Amino acid sequence: GRCPHSLGEEFYREALEHCRSYNARLCAERSLRLPFLDAQTGVAQSNSYIWMERAHRRPGLSPGQIYSYPARCWRKKRRLNILEAPRLRPCE
Repeated sequence: GRCPHSLGEEFYREALEHCRSYNARLCAERSLRLPFLDAQTGVAQSNSYIWMERAHRRPGLSPGQIYSYPARCWRKKRRLNILEAPRLRPCE
């Protein structure tokens, strides 16, 4: 049969793939969800952009730091102007 080492590696690879697909599905579902109101803080939690791509990874800047990532620019969401939206214009 197979040697125990290759069975362990195969099991590890399979577990890793299940973890990857679970995380991908979880992130996709999270991004589709509407903001929810946090009862304790009263803040509407919505999709955050804390996840970085592997391509953004840079060497660590301080001792003991393995990786560093670029700072994300904060952007205010554009608000829909009701007077400019053709379907939402007030009746005249």
